[in-house]
Amino acid sequence: MMEIIVIGTGNLGFNLCKAIENQYVIKDSAFAKAKCKNVKNTLKLIGYYNTSATRLASLQAPLLDSITSLPKADLIIIATPDDYITSVSNSLNTDAIVAHTSGSVDLQAVSNRNNYGVFYIPQSFSKSREMNFEELPVCLEYNNDIAQKGLETLGNCLSSKVTYLDSEQRRRLHIAAVYMNNFVNHCYTKADEILSDANIDASLLYPLMNETLAKAQELSPYEAQTGPARRNDVQTITKHLEALKTNDRAMYDAITNSIKNTYGN
Repeated sequence: MMEIIVIGTGNLGFNLCKAIENQYVIKDSAFAKAKCKNVKNTLKLIGYYNTSATRLASLQAPLLDSITSLPKADLIIIATPDDYITSVSNSLNTDAIVAHTSGSVDLQAVSNRNNYGVFYIPQSFSKSREMNFEELPVCLEYNNDIAQKGLETLGNCLSSKVTYLDSEQRRRLHIAAVYMNNFVNHCYTKADEILSDANIDASLLYPLMNETLAKAQELSPYEAQTGPARRNDVQTITKHLEALKTNDRAMYDAITNSIKNTYGN
């Protein structure tokens, strides 16, 4: 059995703890039968640590009270903010495999350990929303066969999509994820503000949101692009800029120009 400790219980760390504990019940799916026939005896979350010493009632595993005297484990996952990864790794007194979960931090951030790696999931997590890890891609990087075996065991028990990316590839994936998730969600926020100011129900645009994603996946984002910037509709663009609040015009203008440049308008 692989015994695991998770350090950091923010959105990702909390969901990872939940995912590991949920594996005690084998899912009735082809994935579970093919890759994790005996998951109950494969993974065990033996504890978690957070700086606020907050016990999480939804977790069965115990809250650990000291990061410098953790119990013996096979794998320690560092799910902290990026700036703390190296210092946390340096403070550990362990022979366990140590892996961080960042998309933008190099593998070498935990290279003070003998066996180390990265366990990165390109997904947006929230504590209030449970995720089906089986559908989530898991991107691994590791320094040796021992770390590879441990991380692949965890990855294959949680997900049906496990792949290897080096640090540079993972950084590029993370940048793309910021565009695809964080920037797009911010655009949703700005759109919601515009609708709210005009007393318009935001759900009127939900079908458009769904169709935008469907077209981008079915065609390609490049082929799916429509709108005034794509067709260089100067009159409409000018009217939009005039209608927007002053602080919002720069963002609209920047995205419009980016689209126009992409299509040679």
